[in-house]
Formats: sequence, C-alpha cells, structure tokens
Amino acid sequence: MEFFNITFINKVNLASLNGDEGTSGNITSIKKVTANNGDEFVYVSGQAQRRYLKETLQQLGEKLSGVDKAGNPTIVIDEKEEELNKKSLSDKLFQAMFKQVCDLDLFGYMLPKDSMRRWSVVKVSPLLSIFPYKGEFDYLTRKHNEKGGSIVQVEIDSLNFMRGNYMIDSHKIGKNINEYNYQVTDMLSADEIKQRRSVLIDAIKYLNGGGKQSRNMEDLSPKFVVAINQKVGTPFLLNSINMKNDNSLIIEPIIEVLENNRAVINSVAIGLASGIFSNEAEIREKFKNIAVVVSVNQALDSLKI
Repeated sequence: MEFFNITFINKVNLASLNGDEGTSGNITSIKKVTANNGDEFVYVSGQAQRRYLKETLQQLGEKLSGVDKAGNPTIVIDEKEEELNKKSLSDKLFQAMFKQVCDLDLFGYMLPKDSMRRWSVVKVSPLLSIFPYKGEFDYLTRKHNEKGGSIVQVEIDSLNFMRGNYMIDSHKIGKNINEYNYQVTDMLSADEIKQRRSVLIDAIKYLNGGGKQSRNMEDLSPKFVVAINQKVGTPFLLNSINMKNDNSLIIEPIIEVLENNRAVINSVAIGLASGIFSNEAEIREKFKNIAVVVSVNQALDSLKI
C-alpha cells in the first residue's frame, strides 16, 4: 500500500475564510475553537477544504459530478445528464463514474445499487491557526433600503499562519475496492491513474477558495510542506508543526517525528517558499540530513513519481 502524507503551513494576510453568512445581527463570525488556556484559534473545516479542492480541480480542467433538481447525484456523458441514484445503475455508467469525473473517485460516494459506497481517498484535517485569534474586525454596510443601512462587523484573522494535513490513499485511486472482501477492480488504466494523482497534487499546490474572496482575497497555497510517500495511513506530523512568535518554524519536533517513523517512510521531500519564515536559512540547514529543501511545488511534485 502507498499513502501520500502532506503536512503544510499556509499564510493568512487578512481573511474571513470560513465565516458564516451573518443572516442575523450585525456580527459575521468566523469559525473558532478554544484552547484549555482560553485562547481562541481560527479554523477552516474539513468540509470547506474538500469543497475548495473540488473547485480547484474544476479550475484545472477536471469534470465534477452534479445534482439534479431533486437532489440526486448525476454525471454528464456525451452531453446527456445521467442519474446515479438508482438501483439499476449499469456497469457502463459505473465505469463512466470513474473515467468521466474525478470527484467520486477521490472523495467517495454512497449509491443505492447493492448499497455501494466508497470511502474518501482524500482525507483532510481542519486548517487550524498557529497563533490565537486577536479579536479583529472588518466593517461593511448592509443596505436595507434607499434611505440607508447598518454597519456590520466581520470577524477577520490577520497576519497569521495555518497548519493542515492531507492523507491520500494513493493506491486506491482509479480502483474500486469491495469493503467486505477487499477485492480490487481496476477502473482506470495506469496512465489514467497517474494523471489523476498528478492533477490532485496540482490542486493542492494551487488550492483556491474561501469565504469573502470578493473583498478579502486570500492565498491558500502551502508555504511550507513536508511531502511523504509512506506505507501506512497515519498522519504522524499532524501535532508536530508549530511556530514561534517571531515567525520562525520550530524544526526539531518535525525532524524527531520523521526519524522515529523512518521504517514506514518510502520518501520525504521538504518544500519551502522564500521570504515567509524568519529562520529560512536554519530550515535549509537543519533539514539537509533528512532531505534537500526545495520549492513547495518541487516537493509536492515528488509524489507524482
């Protein structure tokens, strides 16, 4: 088995990435969790990130499944919309699910035919801010009528960093796996599987999405990444990524975890964007016994091989 373990940090300038719609009252909040010391940390839910990944895949030219007016899942084949939510789903249509759209293969499904379901190949952790929320607001006017409106406060996260993790069951991409007897059926050719893995990695490189983008546009692409090809699906770096208040990356816990899990690691690549972390030179020096520090895109591209 082969898993892609991608742990990363991205940088937030001024954003309301996963806020509510502010349908009542004059405060539009963003999602936060509270630590045991009372500090609040901003987060972006896993559901939101999966949506961002799908939207980025579509921007990269991939076709996605849809829903009809009744809410049934559909795909378009030869310009005809085909409903998937039926017990008479043909083998031809099932094959087309894998070949024509990428999201059902990568993000899973549940269909009524023989209670068919697929666990998501792509697993995500919520994005969690590294530094606490500072209680800052943006302001806008909500217009009620031609005579005026009211001031609305929008919670924003500013000058922060967020950490996250993707775990990809890469050996399952393009394959249907019976969850009861683990029988594997190839649905895509080897070249098609390689292409799908590649475009998924590209979607992570160019991740695009988030709330309030029309006026608080933000860059969600990774600025630091550890890209691991490994034998097990354990996200062992998830609790080892942290930074100091001077915007320096804390390196030692990452190296320790990589060394402790060397037995299940096939390969590791470290990616770093320039001009983001205050201890950039130290990062390059201390990681050199683990892997050469390259650009973020080069590190992620190592998983395509």
